[in-house]
Amino acid sequence: MRRTIDRTPNYILHNGNIHTVDSQDRCFKAVATAGNTISALGGDEHILKLRGPNTNLVDLRGRSVIPGIIDSHNHAWEAGQLMAGLVTFGIPSIEQLQDEIASEAAGLAPGQWLHGGGWIETQFAENRMPTRHDLDEAAPDNPVVLERIFSTCVANSRALQLAGIDADTPDPEGGEIERDPQTGEPTGVLHRAAKMILRRCMPGPFGADRLDPTAKAAESITRAADEYLRWGITSIVEPGVPPAISRCYQQMYREDRLPLRVCLMPNWHGFELEQDENFLQRVVTEGAFVTGFGDEWLRLGGLKMAIDGGLTSRTALLSWPYQGKQHPPDPQLRLPPDRLSGWVRQAHDMGWSVGIHVVGDVSQDQAVRAIWRAQRENPRSHRHQIIHGYYPTESALQMMSEAEIVASVQPSFIYGEADGYPGLLPEEKQVEFLPLKSYLQAGITVAISSDMPSAHFNPFWGMYAAVTRRGMRGYQLGERECIGVEEALRMMTINGAYLTGEQQQKGSIEVGKLADMAVLSEDLSEISPDELRNLGVDMTMLDGQAVHTK
Repeated sequence: MRRTIDRTPNYILHNGNIHTVDSQDRCFKAVATAGNTISALGGDEHILKLRGPNTNLVDLRGRSVIPGIIDSHNHAWEAGQLMAGLVTFGIPSIEQLQDEIASEAAGLAPGQWLHGGGWIETQFAENRMPTRHDLDEAAPDNPVVLERIFSTCVANSRALQLAGIDADTPDPEGGEIERDPQTGEPTGVLHRAAKMILRRCMPGPFGADRLDPTAKAAESITRAADEYLRWGITSIVEPGVPPAISRCYQQMYREDRLPLRVCLMPNWHGFELEQDENFLQRVVTEGAFVTGFGDEWLRLGGLKMAIDGGLTSRTALLSWPYQGKQHPPDPQLRLPPDRLSGWVRQAHDMGWSVGIHVVGDVSQDQAVRAIWRAQRENPRSHRHQIIHGYYPTESALQMMSEAEIVASVQPSFIYGEADGYPGLLPEEKQVEFLPLKSYLQAGITVAISSDMPSAHFNPFWGMYAAVTRRGMRGYQLGERECIGVEEALRMMTINGAYLTGEQQQKGSIEVGKLADMAVLSEDLSEISPDELRNLGVDMTMLDGQAVHTK
């Protein structure tokens, strides 16, 4: 079977495997584009007959073509800021981290700040957090701050001194300054609100620029997007954007400078450590636009909310204890639980969908129940979402299915964190973590994403983790919740389009849809699960144009 519309193709990609990710999961040998849309699908002989004098022919040589990847939870603005400094994802030891810091510092003037991040202690062979002493050895003449993947950072002695943090500095409300148990001196590790003490004196994107986030914001967004396009990511959902960043995206849109497709989720209750609650209310009550406003390049998604903290920071709202910790856990509540239902209902009634950050089973129950109640009392065609959703209870799965709540989840955390879970989670909770198969069996639409910069954006690390449930150093969280490659691909593409209400325009390779596609380095149908994390992208097509070629 073949599909064609009557236009001379700009591109023909042939002699490959075109994974359409349509309702039948069909596969073709060739695809043609005309303008910014897909114009034909079929066998090589049929599609090659359509070529004209100016048609670009791409011989795939057996490689796979997939729809453009939709990273449905990606903080691109912050990711671009991180990429301007030292990116620490995957560095295998603190010793090598010191080498990387020393190399970066060699290009800086004495006293110039070095920023970076993306680390988690379990990635290091030493299996511990770096301290100020580790950073001092590598860069004694520069203040250094490296952000952990969630809620924590480490600073060297120069940075702590400039921030006025010493043995006598009290812990701020909602934060902790880690201290040496023998001397009481700070170790350099700062948790949650304690980071704000440091940020108030820092220059650059993690410090002063956060007070004026428009400073170099377009540059940061472009820097991140250029990297994403190299990996086949053609659309993102940017969650928790403040008004200044929304305006930056709009300015880029007006000037035709958006490098990829963007759906914005405005920051709402619980997202930031410091928020103006009165302003947040005006977003809903006085805003002129609601979810769905915009076009295929820039549009509004749901409102971003958050209830609890993170898993490895031991700040999730759980009903069970962490490994080696006394029950109950020490949760980080980011909004008053008694006001959650009212806020969700208000947004729902005003035409907004909501996306709620939940990590623990208790917080997920609270969020799901609030959305389910709003949908039952006032049925609307919203695409509400649970973000992260590590531990859904049976009742949460049932309510999510009934209310058609999307699970926006990140198997990238399995890749980045799983190797450290034996010291954090009871064995059964490792097996239950991020239950992709259980979500599918409950009839819930699942969209997988990276949450960059809290995890790396490489989509194939996430696909590998979803299929194998293995961390970067090989530890497996059991096989019970493993899913297939085809299921993971659907979650990376068409389900992301469904999340933003754009499944009729993108997310699959079908005639008439936008020509957003990625040519993989291998044949996806032939590669083994263990090799998925080594996949690359040889060509990315966005809006019918080749924006990356290798």
